[in-house]
Amino acid sequence: MRKFLIPFVLIVLTGLYLSLAGCVTVSDPSIPIKTSTRTDGSPPAAEPLVVMTWNIGYAGLGEESDFQSDGGKMLRPPGKQFVKKNLAGIQGVLRETQPDVVLMQELAGPGFLTMGVNVLGGVKAALADYSMFFSSDIRTRLFPGPMSLKHGLGTFSRVAHGPTEIIRITEEPGTIMGFIKRHYHVQVTEMDVSGQPWVLINVHLSAFDEGANTRMTQVREVLDLAETYYKQGKAVAVGGDWNMRLAPTDFAYTADPSAQFWIHDFPREKLGEGWQLAIDPAVPSVRTNEQTYTAGVNYTTNIDGLLLSPNVVLESAKGIDLGFKYTDHQPVIFTLRRAD
Repeated sequence: MRKFLIPFVLIVLTGLYLSLAGCVTVSDPSIPIKTSTRTDGSPPAAEPLVVMTWNIGYAGLGEESDFQSDGGKMLRPPGKQFVKKNLAGIQGVLRETQPDVVLMQELAGPGFLTMGVNVLGGVKAALADYSMFFSSDIRTRLFPGPMSLKHGLGTFSRVAHGPTEIIRITEEPGTIMGFIKRHYHVQVTEMDVSGQPWVLINVHLSAFDEGANTRMTQVREVLDLAETYYKQGKAVAVGGDWNMRLAPTDFAYTADPSAQFWIHDFPREKLGEGWQLAIDPAVPSVRTNEQTYTAGVNYTTNIDGLLLSPNVVLESAKGIDLGFKYTDHQPVIFTLRRAD
């Protein structure tokens, strides 16, 4: 019986892997969370507020990796040592930069895709003085530890804040392999910054939806949510992996353009008056994964950034160019203050 069970498990996990860019939950209508707070309390937030956004690709998509959903060949990272190398690099960046808030996507616990490495625990160790709110986009319950999957969003803060809320957004129609249903959500964190109310929203939209229909619906929902908070007099920053090109880019590349099949432009015409998208146009935030990374070969662009309400002033946006050594996305740091 076992000889039939193992191939079945691998087939199931392959399906899960291929849907990770859109994030999924397996037969679980709830979204499990994991939290931690500073034992000594967090200092009050003050302007300017420094916010980082970073999709870390479960520390499995460094320069040595490609990705099957992008047309590559790899099911998992090429070796556990590469996951450890990537995690160490991610930790180094986090310890060096120390932003007030980190909006992170594709965090992962130890399991199949991380080859047993506790990426979530490693990130938390690097941000030891931060509170953490982690919510699972994908979580298996019936597979043993080495075959398990636990991935999701994480909001980390070293400044005081209110509770973080999970808000569902539109799911893709249908299921994968007959029983895997994609669930999407955002994390909403409210805080006072220099005595003024702010809302930070952590977002990771669908990536491989046919014709980008789900993404477009999700964007509309996120814009409406952000507008609701803005009308309450709050400063709003929505950050993360939009899986949409946030601005035209012309970074040099020689790879086959067919690898860009999943890329669609953000519908800027949907933005309300005074709303702005913030990126660093000088540094790409993502690369295509149809092959391992070679500078000047893989297509690169910007899909990671912030959406800012009219009462937020962007003082700076700085992408950190890591040469895609540790992740297929690169971190971007924003310095913000209120306009009023």
